[in-house]
Amino acid sequence: MGTDDRWLAWIGSVCARFPEAEEAELQDRPLFRVRSRRFAIVNLAASPPRPRWAGAGPSLHVLTDPAERDALGQDDRFARSPHHGDRGWMAVRLDTGRIGEREVAELLESAYRLVAGRDLVARLDGDDLGVSGPPPGCWPDDPTRSGSS
Repeated sequence: MGTDDRWLAWIGSVCARFPEAEEAELQDRPLFRVRSRRFAIVNLAASPPRPRWAGAGPSLHVLTDPAERDALGQDDRFARSPHHGDRGWMAVRLDTGRIGEREVAELLESAYRLVAGRDLVARLDGDDLGVSGPPPGCWPDDPTRSGSS
């Protein structure tokens, strides 16, 4: 299993824990949504080239909370997403070793909460997601994992 496959499998497993979340496709890229409202898109190394996505590299694109947007914008790991960056979407590269699995899971959950609606958020809050780490080798230098160098 290649790195693209590992990232997508792990991101998909996190999103699968969100009530009614589903994986679809947009511009030949994996898209995660709930009740037709998008909350995350994954651009992979193997994604077909398109002008909009040039330079995005392997990256996760998420809808961000307006209260957190300024702080994310000050963090050099994040950039405005080519997918509706003007509407609050931010991107983070997955291939730099500068973002950890827990932080990615938190970004996905935050994005989901923005679009899910109160009933689904209440269901989510009633569940223990038990987010575990990705498959070995997905984030080899994860700065948020204990025991990482």
